[in-house]
Amino acid sequence: KNVVAAVVGDGWYRGGLGAGSKRNGFGEKIAWMCHLEIRYDDGSLEVIESNESTLATQNGPLRENDLKIDEIYDARMELENWTLPQYDDSAWHGVSKTTYPGIVIPHEGAPILPQETFEPNVLHTPNGETVLDFGQNMSGRIWFRVSGKSGHTVELRMGEVLDENGNFTQKNMKIKGTGNAVSNELQRLKYTLKDGTQEYFAHFLICGFRYVKLDNWPEQVSAKNFLAIAIYSSLPEAGNFTCSNPMVNQLVSNVKWSQKSNFVDIPTDCPTRERVGWTADISVFAETACYLTHPRQFLTKWLQDYKLEQQADGNLPFTVPTPEGVSDTWGCMGWSNGIANVAMTLYRFYGEKEILEDVYETVKRFVIFNCNKAKVQNPKSIFKSWKDREYIIDTGFHFGEWLEPGSNMVQDYMKAMIYPDTEVTTAWFFKTTTQLAEMAAILGHEKDYQKFHALSCKLKEVYKRHFLKNGNVVSKRQCKYVRPLSMHLVDGTAAETIAAKLNEMCIAGEYKIGTGFLTTWQVLQVLTDYGYADTAYRMLENTKQPGWLYAVSKGATTVWENWEGITEKGEPVDSHNHYAPGAVVAWLFSHCAGIRPLKPGFEEVLIRPFPGGSLTFARAEYESCKGTIVSEWKHDGDVFMLQVEIPDGVHARIELPDESHDELFGGKGEWSIPFRSPAIL
Repeated sequence: KNVVAAVVGDGWYRGGLGAGSKRNGFGEKIAWMCHLEIRYDDGSLEVIESNESTLATQNGPLRENDLKIDEIYDARMELENWTLPQYDDSAWHGVSKTTYPGIVIPHEGAPILPQETFEPNVLHTPNGETVLDFGQNMSGRIWFRVSGKSGHTVELRMGEVLDENGNFTQKNMKIKGTGNAVSNELQRLKYTLKDGTQEYFAHFLICGFRYVKLDNWPEQVSAKNFLAIAIYSSLPEAGNFTCSNPMVNQLVSNVKWSQKSNFVDIPTDCPTRERVGWTADISVFAETACYLTHPRQFLTKWLQDYKLEQQADGNLPFTVPTPEGVSDTWGCMGWSNGIANVAMTLYRFYGEKEILEDVYETVKRFVIFNCNKAKVQNPKSIFKSWKDREYIIDTGFHFGEWLEPGSNMVQDYMKAMIYPDTEVTTAWFFKTTTQLAEMAAILGHEKDYQKFHALSCKLKEVYKRHFLKNGNVVSKRQCKYVRPLSMHLVDGTAAETIAAKLNEMCIAGEYKIGTGFLTTWQVLQVLTDYGYADTAYRMLENTKQPGWLYAVSKGATTVWENWEGITEKGEPVDSHNHYAPGAVVAWLFSHCAGIRPLKPGFEEVLIRPFPGGSLTFARAEYESCKGTIVSEWKHDGDVFMLQVEIPDGVHARIELPDESHDELFGGKGEWSIPFRSPAIL
């Protein structure tokens, strides 16, 4: 005799999702299905399936569960030997047969597994709390061992940071400016003891945390009785970057950990407050994810989720999957079109046309949806030319740049609800249309290419006419300069003029970041490509707020959602585990070390390093789909030395800082040139 047994939890299906932890997003009743095939030596096949004879009980020790809110466990109610054939299940009840309206398929994503383990330091805070510090912010679970009397209940509360006084807090998990209190149940594990020594490892609760507050512990707290276990989708590691600045190395580590923490089945924004598949976050981060890991399986699975969300009219949401119904907030430019950006990034790194073919019709329908949407005019529109109005989207909700330094997300949200930033919507309309035309060309859809290439050219003209003044950007916001340059909405002398103005703004701003979600990932790329690598390095190595290394200087082990992160008073704000601002790591590979695909899938490779800043050494290793690529450079101020390794059979173009170039057909190569590093203020 044998038994098939399972503990069934709420999971994504009916668990608390989003900032409000709304439950039952996809349904109210949990379900379980088993299909077991036994193939015998004689070739016969026996199939065992779950049916009305399946038994269940609600009287087990797991009393409540959620992915991010809480888990309540009563060890006194444990069912001894319940997974063995001789267990007496006469008190268990039957189940209701149900039909699933969708198609049941095996899990296509990367496996979600326990990974690194961490031991804590035991802290005693000014408030008299007992707090465990595991030294690393992560997404994971707690294992603990405890001894005590039956019926005694302990509580563990997980948090990312300590407050300004050194006490445990979850206040940063609320949205700044809303005034809403954090739910008392957020990231909480309650455990009721049975007699004696016992161990527990959470079944379903996965928290974003570095610190754990212990309440009502029945014995002296010993660090050896606790472990934090990181849990995330298991992706093969692909790349590593190191350099002579240890703070930059820590930034890379922080970005890796934010990716791990938010690559748990789907790409999420944060593992605490929301844990939602925000499309813009992964859209801007996809390139960095591809340099650090091999996310092909993980992201192509998510793209299937994306496709299934599309409505009959072509509209797409800004979170995938989304439990919310269709509303006016769908079709959010810069967010909803992330499917095209992610697919094109995967194609660049893996060279597989199948990735584009799979999303092609979805992207095409979304572009057509936006063509129709642009024809609807907002009564508040400031545009007078009806001819151009057919190409400018000014209806619906669009987040815009989002989280620029000094901004307030609640105020920005309200502004976007009243009237969208049409510069953003038009630019992203152009971007996705251009990507669609590129896909059509790659896949051989000639008529579609002609149609959408012509549309992209028209959108470019409209953008220049309405958002540039005599070919120039007139704005105090960095994003307004980065966007047209990175999207190639301007070219020639106009692009050079705009880049020069951006450079002047960055210098005048003391090399502090001035961009939000939609352009931070590209600001250093734009500066470097237009000849301002020195400014790019000064921005990278700036330790003042707002800056990437400001968080590092404050002891961060992951990437913060908000550039402020910790106020001048020491108060933590917003999530401390968002990977999107960490998309700068792609620049370390593509520009600092200079590793880029010249052809999709690294059929041909460009090695074009840009030395600068305080760095005297940098090395990037990348395990491409063609093999290992290494670019390592160092200089002593007078001589620049470059060492390169290229996979056998792969052609590489080598471009040196003095503008000389060479070729390498697989193998290793070394170059040395006279070099004078720029003065560092």
